[in-house]
Formats: sequence, structure tokens, C-alpha cells
Amino acid sequence: MKKNLAEINVRPAATPRKVRKPIGLALQGGGSWGAYTWGVLDVLLASRTISIAQFSGTSAGAINAAIVASALAKGSAAQARKSLRAFWLRVADPALADLARKIWGPAERSLRQSFGAWLLSSGAMTPYNSNPLGINPLRDAIEAHVDIDAIRSKASPALFVTVTNVKTGLPRVIANDAMSIDALLASACVPELFQAVELDGEQYWDGGYCGNPTLWPMIHSGLADDLIVVQLAPEFAEVPTDGLGIRRRVGEIIFNSSLVAEMQAITAMRALAERNADTSHLLAVRMHRIGPPRDELHAQGSPSERSRAWLKLLQAEGRIAGRRFLSAHGADIGVRETLDLAKAYSDGHKPKMRVPVKEGPQDIDKVPLPANAESRLPRTAESGDRFHKTGGAPAPASSIRGRVKAGARRRSSKSTPFPLSYQN
Repeated sequence: MKKNLAEINVRPAATPRKVRKPIGLALQGGGSWGAYTWGVLDVLLASRTISIAQFSGTSAGAINAAIVASALAKGSAAQARKSLRAFWLRVADPALADLARKIWGPAERSLRQSFGAWLLSSGAMTPYNSNPLGINPLRDAIEAHVDIDAIRSKASPALFVTVTNVKTGLPRVIANDAMSIDALLASACVPELFQAVELDGEQYWDGGYCGNPTLWPMIHSGLADDLIVVQLAPEFAEVPTDGLGIRRRVGEIIFNSSLVAEMQAITAMRALAERNADTSHLLAVRMHRIGPPRDELHAQGSPSERSRAWLKLLQAEGRIAGRRFLSAHGADIGVRETLDLAKAYSDGHKPKMRVPVKEGPQDIDKVPLPANAESRLPRTAESGDRFHKTGGAPAPASSIRGRVKAGARRRSSKSTPFPLSYQN
């Protein structure tokens, strides 16, 4: 018996799968504040609308990025979320805290207790006399959750980790092919607590001094046109007046200064890119930001606080921030920028500049000479870029104009960036 077409169960057409929008993540460092980034990453990894194509990270940001990159290289965002959770709960493990206390003693509380801070700042205690064996409690925790071979594979998102060369003070950016556990430890090497980490015969400290994090590798890679900065440095409304508050704020400003400088440089380069095709790729990058934890939290804790309750609180704050960002700006990814760089990374006070006068085609013979020019300019002989006095009678006006013409031609041929005439 033939069935009517209406009676035949027709399999519904498959719903077209949405293409995930690639993003790059720039993760700041900041000790235990990295648990806030853990919360942000937990939300972003669960999103079905975006995919993480590249990371740039420093210190705790580098470790977070490496944990996620190694899991994503194996194709599992779910595993990345599990690994982040396991790592941060291990950081909160009392056994790790006990080991830290045995290694550093009173200096272990240096960032939140005045005596430990004095010991370090005075030079009375250093990691070379308090921890002569160079033991780093983080090594085992990182090795347990970061697969270096996976990061070096082609399946991994791009990963850029910043470290600071102790001798030169210059940043070094380490990418996937050269990644190692030591590179991650170097990026998180606080010099008051850890001995410098050796990489390729050079000694390195925390990358936050030079790039927290470094943005230019992600801009030049072209892997994602949307870059999201997860910022940890706070924006205080009040000026600290106590010793520890001042010390803490100075450290935050220092570790955030490289990001501010790089954002300002991008703003300046964009202005040039509008007139120069060689740098037009800077116009294609869309910047976004997930802001830092609430100021009240910064007042309560410190980068060295590692209690389970504190880390879970920061993670919860990060999850709220991540959800808020996706709700407000998820649809903007791939479409428009949501971070006003000039407003976010400038105090609004612009210095009074001496603006160069635009040079145009001029008839030098029509430019009036100053009064008594003939008596003020003696006969000269040209030598290089200077006029040297030779003595003798004053030169005629035609000769004077000729020398002015010659000087103008030399300046033009050298492409002097700024003309010699200015206006205020």
C-alpha cells in the first residue's frame, strides 16, 4: 500500500551551524588576582559564539593562558575549564601554603604584612638567602595542568608569554615553539620571592615589568581582529595614605604602565594608519576590555592571599564580569570596537604642542626679507648644512635669496619630519 507523502516522516533539515567568531585574549598578571581571570575564562570557554584563536599573558595571566591553550589543543574546552579549576584549588591547598611558609618564613606575607615587606625592601632578606635551593611551589602545579607538547602542536591557539631580561631590562616574548615550564615560571618570577629563571643562558624575572601583557604580537599575527583585554589592575577613586596602601598602589601602577603605554601607542599609530597604508592593519583590530575586580575587593585582599574562600570569591566575580561582557558586547564582536582607547587610557590632559606649519609650494623670491637683512648676513661659503662667516662686504639681495633657496632645497631633500617654522 502506498503512503501519502504527508504520512511519511521526513527528517527536518539540519539547522545551519553558527560560525564561532575568533578572538584574542590579553591576560594581565597579578598573583592571586589571576583567579578573577579564571572566572572570566570559565564563561568565555562555555560560550558557543566565540573561539579563542590566540593568547597573550604575563605572570598569572600566562599560566591561565597556558592551561587553556594546552586543553584547547586537544579539542576540549570542557577540559580547559576543569584544568583551571583544579589548578587554582591546588594553589589554595594548605600544603602549598605550608611549603611557602617554610621556604620564605615572614617574607611569604610580604605583600600584605609590613614586617615581611620591610625585610624584602630593606634587602635584609632575598630569595637567594631565604630560598637558596630555588624551590618554586608553583612548578608542580603548572606541570600537572600544562601540556607543553600540546602547546607546541599546530592544534594549539597561538600563545605569547612575556618575560623580563634581568640584565638588559628588555622584554622577551616567547611563543608556542619555544614554550616551556621554565618560561611560565619566569613570567611569574617575582624577584623579591623567587630567584631569576634561566632561559637560553639569560636570567629572567616577571614579565609584568615590561609587558602586562604584550599586545603587539597578537595585532601582527592576524589570527583574530577582536582582542579582549582582561584587566586586573584597579582604578582607584581614592588616594592611599597608609604605608601598605601606598606600596600596593605603586606596584599596581608599575605593573599596569606597560599596558597603558601600549594602548596609547596603538591610538597614536591608528592616527598615522589613516594616512599610511603600511600600517592600515591597525585599523582592522577591534579592542574590547573586561574591567578589573571591584575596588572593594582590592581593599580587602592582596596578590599573595591564597585562601580557598578568597580565590572562589574572585572566580565568582570574574564569572559575573564575563557574563556581563557577553551580554552587553557579545554581538559587537566581529562588528565594532567597544573600548575607547583614547578615553580609557588617557587622563584627558593634552600637553600644549608646537604644531608644525604645513609647507606648501612657495615662490621664495616673493618672501619678504627681514629689515637690514643685507647687513646682517655677510658673504658666506656653504659647507655641509651650515653657513660659515667668511667676512667681506655685505652680499646683494639676490645672493641672499639664493642662499635661502639653497637651504630650503637641502631641508626638503632630507625629508625633515618637522618644518623649521612653528605656531603655538
